[in-house]
Amino acid sequence: MHDQLAKLQALSEPVRFRLARIIDSAPDELCICELVDILQLPQYAVSRAATALRRTGILAERREGKLSFYRAADDPFTQQLFDVVRSVPAEDEVLKYDLDRMRWRIDIREAGRCVIMYRSDREPRTVLRRERVLFICVHNSARSQMAEEYLRRLAGDQFDVESAGLTPGKLNPWVVTAMSEDHFDISAKVPRSVFDLYRAGHTYSHVITVCSREAETGCPVFPGPAQRMSWPFPDPSSFTGTHEEILDQVRVLRDTIRRKVSEFVAAYQIERETRGYQ
Repeated sequence: MHDQLAKLQALSEPVRFRLARIIDSAPDELCICELVDILQLPQYAVSRAATALRRTGILAERREGKLSFYRAADDPFTQQLFDVVRSVPAEDEVLKYDLDRMRWRIDIREAGRCVIMYRSDREPRTVLRRERVLFICVHNSARSQMAEEYLRRLAGDQFDVESAGLTPGKLNPWVVTAMSEDHFDISAKVPRSVFDLYRAGHTYSHVITVCSREAETGCPVFPGPAQRMSWPFPDPSSFTGTHEEILDQVRVLRDTIRRKVSEFVAAYQIERETRGYQ
């Protein structure tokens, strides 16, 4: 009876419940790197939750070198608990996107194995370093390209910045023109795939999606330890009207993105001063 109560109590904590639900929904065991990405939490928090579930007998652990792999324990009472976990509807946004990220993370395995790992997120932030920022939109053809260029211009000494898309397309010609008016030549830039950056093991301090609200669910959630932000801008490919009317709309979008990037840089500089960095 005591063991069963301990298992029930363990699942009452939200992170542990999310972790159990992900494990139950996965087609195979999941490694700690995958769980960190899916839950979007620091590795120590995920490891702590997984350890608690393992100690109560809800999860089984397998070690392979420095990595831990987790699956559901197969005793009858635990399986009954997972029936309850499984019955909770995914109406909550957090639970819904947990499963979306889990499916995406599994899709990029190679030969059925996790091959993408990250350095420890416990590295002390005792010195100022260039932060790495990734802007993401659907096609990397307009909004993310503009945000990348403005951040590089406004604070290239403080940030290493990249942009990428879920399904890379072609640069939007209206955007190329509007950016040229502000002395940017992006005509030779090639849209990049966020999956290529992901598979290469790139990590970022900030991951900022710039998809519109309507398309935001299609924007990829880049995994790994990072601060995630959402800046929903309209998609210029949806703009209509005459040549000049479309270009005017793109100019408004360009200026809006520039202001947003400026606000981001100002907020970062205030945070840096608060930390005592010189």
